[in-house]
Amino acid sequence: MGERFPNAKNTFELLKELNQETTNLQCDLLISEIHKIQYHSNTNSYFLFYFPIVSHALYHKPEYEKDLLKYLIQPNFANGITETNLMIAMIHGAMKFKLDEDVFYLTKESQFWVVNELPKLEKEIQREIDICWKELED
Repeated sequence: MGERFPNAKNTFELLKELNQETTNLQCDLLISEIHKIQYHSNTNSYFLFYFPIVSHALYHKPEYEKDLLKYLIQPNFANGITETNLMIAMIHGAMKFKLDEDVFYLTKESQFWVVNELPKLEKEIQREIDICWKELED
């Protein structure tokens, strides 16, 4: 992936160093690199590409959800999921499905985030869904 998307390689290197003590400056650089990837594909591939990145980052730095949650919500909204509870259930189901295929798809931290933290983000997920509706109307 790093050959086709150099920013994906940069993102991976920054993710490997990410922890609770990572500075805001380092996190801002990580967010910038994630935005630079600009992965183009169908909605399912887009979601599955960003899922491990976003879930791992938000486990360590939940305060960046406003910058990152859209990578999980937008493609699934495009696939017709427009309710918060269904969005959470779909993401949880995607985790189980992908882990059955590859136990290394998500880090332990990512898995913890999906199971324990994602369900707490109902308001934030609804905000992202509302943004999607607004963009659709414009």
